Amino acid sequence: MRATIKPALATFTMRTTALVLALALLVPLAARAAPAGATALPAAAALPADAAAFKLRMRDDLVAAVQKGHDGLIQRAAAARKKGRALDPWRGYTYWLAAAANLHAVTGERRFLEWAAADLVTQVEAARVAPGDGAPHTVRTSWGEFTDDAARVTTAQKPFVTSFRNMVPFCETYLYLQKHAAAAALTPGQREMIDGQIIASIATHYDSTDFGAHNRGLVDGAAFLFAAAAVPAAPEAAKWRRYGDALTADSMFQWSIEDASIYLPFWQTYTLTLAELQGRAREHIDAVTTRFYFDQYRTLLMPNGLMPDWGDGDWTHSWGWAVANLVRAGSMYKDGRYLDAARRLYTASLDYYKKLDGDSVYAVSLALRWLDETVPLAEHAAEKSAEVVDDLVSKKITFRGPNGGYAMLNYRDEGPYGRFSRDYLNAQLNAFQEKPHHGHSDENAIDLLMAGGTVLLTDGGYRHSTVQTWEDGWRADYYHNKIVARTGQMMPYEGDAFDYITKDRSYHPVRTEKIHFGNFGSLDYSRTRLVDRGRGYTGDRIVLFAPETGLYIIVDSILIDEPGVKVFANVWHPGNILKQGEGYVVSWPERIPIRKEYWPNSHTQELLIQFAGKFDSVIRVKEIERRFNPSKVFYQYLNTYFFKGQRLAFVTVLRPHNPGTFTPAMLEDVRVITGEHDDNRTLGLAFTLNGDPVTVGLKLDRIIGLTNLRGRPMFDWRTGFVTYGKLRTDSDFSFVREHKDGAREIGFFYGCELHYDGKTLFDMPLNKHMYQGADDFRNPLIKDKMPRWHEIIK
Repeated sequence: MRATIKPALATFTMRTTALVLALALLVPLAARAAPAGATALPAAAALPADAAAFKLRMRDDLVAAVQKGHDGLIQRAAAARKKGRALDPWRGYTYWLAAAANLHAVTGERRFLEWAAADLVTQVEAARVAPGDGAPHTVRTSWGEFTDDAARVTTAQKPFVTSFRNMVPFCETYLYLQKHAAAAALTPGQREMIDGQIIASIATHYDSTDFGAHNRGLVDGAAFLFAAAAVPAAPEAAKWRRYGDALTADSMFQWSIEDASIYLPFWQTYTLTLAELQGRAREHIDAVTTRFYFDQYRTLLMPNGLMPDWGDGDWTHSWGWAVANLVRAGSMYKDGRYLDAARRLYTASLDYYKKLDGDSVYAVSLALRWLDETVPLAEHAAEKSAEVVDDLVSKKITFRGPNGGYAMLNYRDEGPYGRFSRDYLNAQLNAFQEKPHHGHSDENAIDLLMAGGTVLLTDGGYRHSTVQTWEDGWRADYYHNKIVARTGQMMPYEGDAFDYITKDRSYHPVRTEKIHFGNFGSLDYSRTRLVDRGRGYTGDRIVLFAPETGLYIIVDSILIDEPGVKVFANVWHPGNILKQGEGYVVSWPERIPIRKEYWPNSHTQELLIQFAGKFDSVIRVKEIERRFNPSKVFYQYLNTYFFKGQRLAFVTVLRPHNPGTFTPAMLEDVRVITGEHDDNRTLGLAFTLNGDPVTVGLKLDRIIGLTNLRGRPMFDWRTGFVTYGKLRTDSDFSFVREHKDGAREIGFFYGCELHYDGKTLFDMPLNKHMYQGADDFRNPLIKDKMPRWHEIIK
């Protein structure tokens, strides 16, 4: 084998090196963003000015990355030849091959086409199966017979493109070279070798379908279809097409069943490239399911230009795929908002990584090919809190304030769709800790919180333990900022609750839904519900956010649906604790672990986490391991017998503040106003915003007032009134802010009347038209509910 490979590689190396040197003299300086062998790209100082500048930036960065990869391959081949060994083929290099082809498609420069052809041949030659004696030889394999040509070079291949993610760019490159056959100048023997590599590699995918609307099933199916397009005369090409159609049917024009930040972007990218291959690009781009995911990326973008992570994810990974998708959306829809989001994500990611590498080389090359530079950029405006697309599939809410305030609430459950796929994955995968597929048990969790450019709370990340076993619980609920519930009595009674809850690491299916969301000027408000039938409770997480100060108040209201001994823990993961006292910690994570990387976190803000109200619960700080690193968890818990219908509530205050400015007075600002019977059916809150008193009323039991059974609406405002200090209303949520100029700002959800300090600030008139029953049962005092209201009363 060495005797036949060495001359071929030597000839290839000499020709390619000469070509590189010749072309280097002809290529304009602007097209060479970095010299050959450059180790990093310069950090981006500013956003590209427009789409054309963005395209130029991506092109220059990509040229540097592809040239570095190409030169590196030549050097590795030379080093292997010097040692008398064959070059080891590398499946990951397929990303560079496709990037070179896409660069040629955009620039028309011949060198990129020649690099793609030469490097592809080099990789495939390195995977040849030698006959052993150097004589003409026929190799019989499961995919057919191959005979050495006159030069006695065998075309039989040892498969190396065995990853389901690499076959598509490999085949894309080959298809492009076939399209430019004269310029690529592949010999018949080389094409036969490439065909053999595709045939050999695709055969390694036969044994596992792993189907479903998720990344693995879709990309594997796309690999079969791209292989069939690249080698249509292969003996089993028809079988590949049947495999591909079967595996991609769940994903094309469908919702994904995954809820994981690193997998959704490239799942969609492969649907886009497959639709392009099949001639259905326009039809696919116009589908509501396709646009949904474009809008999800755009809406989630953080103030620093990056994407948050949730589920299986790391918030600096998969960025290239998201850039490609956003570019595709902006170019096809002629909508510059998507291009601006892509520009921001690209710039922020390159500021961190300093270079293109790995799958980002391929993804950015797709973005470069797809980018329509004639589309004018439109500023990606995300200035206020909002639902992320919808409350059926996305089930996420972002809270935004000025000066970089951002938080993401994820209440996504496994979903009421894709049942066929979900049942299969639950039966097929040894991944009992996840909701299908790759989703963590993070329903109703604050997955990320940042202020002033500083990250203060993070999600659990892709892995938690350096051991990385299937049993270490790295997808479990206790690694998230949320309520964690268990059944049973801890032993001993005052033992460590965190150790107790970690004994159950399985995913328990729950059902979630949005109850409320709204922007009310001084306060943004959401209420999302989680129903856990296995543990017998319903939990509503209420988030109050004050954009002008960055204050968050989280109220977790729990209703016991089934009696029994249970543990409820209110769990938060500050990471690094700077100060702690009774019922509070002050924290700042110095760096954010990203697997084996570390994000250098700025120190413009610190976070006060305070458990407000009564301290019936036990409060603990514990050293744990999370995101590959030592960490600390701050939590409170209750463990006792609970009766059916009983209610409990946890109140958590999250207060970002300037470093070193924490004072004990901060702990006195948020005061809990309990109801008349202190039974957690209602809850009032009093606090200040820039010195203005604010009173909030929360009807935790939303059926208070459901007493008018003679006519509709059935809620009776007279029996539905609740008093919270100066505030009296029948609303589910309400607040009054006393501004310094004497004005009263009010906001509420689902109410008839609102009174403050003895004055009526809102009152619905009597309703004479909604009743649909018999006249004998008409109630003359019916008032209809106003769904939401915000007003500043002078």
